[in-house]
Amino acid sequence: DKKLLAKHLQWAQQRYRQMLGNRSTFDFRTQPNVFESKNTLKQFEKGKPANLIVEELFEFYETDRFTCEYIFLAVFMNSKTKFPKPGGRPINGGVNTGGGIVVFSSLALSTSEKFQSTLQHELGHSFGLVHPNMYGYDLKKNQSIMSYNPSHHTNGLRPSRSPGILIPEDIRTLALNDRVFPGLQFDEKRDVPQRYKLKPVRILGTMDLPNNPLVKATTRDGESKGSLVQNIVHKRIKPSIDRGKLEFDRKTMWLSAPQTNEIVSVRLTFPMEVSLDSIRIYSQHSGRHSGVKRVRVSTLNKNGITVVAESRIKVPDGGITFEKATAQRWELDFLAGKSKKVAIRGLRFFNGEQELFPPPVPSEAEK
Repeated sequence: DKKLLAKHLQWAQQRYRQMLGNRSTFDFRTQPNVFESKNTLKQFEKGKPANLIVEELFEFYETDRFTCEYIFLAVFMNSKTKFPKPGGRPINGGVNTGGGIVVFSSLALSTSEKFQSTLQHELGHSFGLVHPNMYGYDLKKNQSIMSYNPSHHTNGLRPSRSPGILIPEDIRTLALNDRVFPGLQFDEKRDVPQRYKLKPVRILGTMDLPNNPLVKATTRDGESKGSLVQNIVHKRIKPSIDRGKLEFDRKTMWLSAPQTNEIVSVRLTFPMEVSLDSIRIYSQHSGRHSGVKRVRVSTLNKNGITVVAESRIKVPDGGITFEKATAQRWELDFLAGKSKKVAIRGLRFFNGEQELFPPPVPSEAEK
């Protein structure tokens, strides 16, 4: 099984290099670790096997969803059935936000004729790629390796006569994932054929891992227009552009209720203590509505609240820099403008040049 898996991974690695025009590919460790799960087969069958496997791998490798440096390829040793079904996805959703997971059964590895083409597909999901129908293309006929096109199927260690490719949207997504494909640049002149209409970025969602929670955002100052304050973390950060119409997105943004004293507060609870020295604040929507005029940053601990910094916010995509502070709970107090409401499209957190808990799509890639 180890030897066969290594052959397939080497082949998949070569295929990605070929599909990317010899510009880049992923790397992998040739010798897999083997360990006995603490979950029974029945527990895996009742739950979500990939999620349970991820939680165990985090414990085994002494990592978590935010510090994980790997795409895990887990072969579930099951010689009787092809459980679990092949699958793959980024752990924190989107691209470049942490690790990923791919799962297969050992029976699929040893008996499935199309294992290689499936491996390329599921690895794609773990790198952040989506099915082509999310871009509006035919799921069964599109040429992407992320389609269900039967002409792409391999036969054991023999390639398909018409193997799949990476379509322009796939290449763009992989170029955004510089943890796996460092140095890969997306070039529209090279990677997008003439008359090809490139579709906006699409992403996969976040895995639900009870033992590895996400950053939690709460407020006592209301949630308007059907929005949630939780949207300001772990969501896409859409741009604020004045196109002459309202473009508030309740699924990715948060709008507070009007405040009598013009101060809007948000409390952030991180999964662990974090050290930060800057926070980037994306306020306002539609190019002119409900921006932040000033922000105060505080930490909370058993001794009370400590003000870390306070500063004016001069631009909608502004931020605040301060002396490094460490805490698990933080509070942001925003000074609203004339509307007495605050719209936040997202927050980003930094310790020096390292970004913690990044959004699922780099903000500069959003249009």
